[in-house]
Amino acid sequence: MIKKVSYKDQVYQYLKHAIIKGELQTGVIYSEQQFADKLEVSRTPVREAVIRLTNEGMLEVFSNRGWGVKPVLPEDLQKILQARIAIEGYSLRYLVRHRDEAAFQKVIREMQACQSDSESFAQDESHHFEYMKADTDFHCLMVSCTDNAYLKRINDQMRTKIEQATYNSLHMSRRNAKACLEHHQILQEILHGDENSAMRAFMQHMQETAMALGTTLLE
Repeated sequence: MIKKVSYKDQVYQYLKHAIIKGELQTGVIYSEQQFADKLEVSRTPVREAVIRLTNEGMLEVFSNRGWGVKPVLPEDLQKILQARIAIEGYSLRYLVRHRDEAAFQKVIREMQACQSDSESFAQDESHHFEYMKADTDFHCLMVSCTDNAYLKRINDQMRTKIEQATYNSLHMSRRNAKACLEHHQILQEILHGDENSAMRAFMQHMQETAMALGTTLLE
């Protein structure tokens, strides 16, 4: 069945994608009415979307003035990567250890599908946003396999920030193809069942990501 998507969800997705792509810029103050007029909706769904994105750390509200995109500082990027290593590193080990079970085989197939999508988008910069989504889905699938509600909740809270950082790092360094190869290596080690090799491939991927973002994994 076709599900009706609410205005607030549509506005949320519109604003989130505009932030990730850099179409909404830091240092500029925006208003609810501005986007209500642009999107031909009332101010209520815009306000709800702004609140949600503010809670996700994407926006900041200026009292009686409007709202703007929250800058992503180098220390923010480093902390995000550190959190990802803690969550995804555990999830990767868990996935390798349980890889032969039916539920985990399903996750691996979904990761392979993401990898296939990534490969089809990697060589074409016009599909950079689609590549970023496949890239992020690949990592989030690892976390989903743990069935740990706490890990998934934290990962979900970081997801938009991760998408923003991933989009920028891949775009600035034009490293889609290289990141795709790094994902391929992680998948191969998962399929081989080598937990330590999988972690080495994952950590190499995180190190390359940190370099592309202009930060380090450790202080």
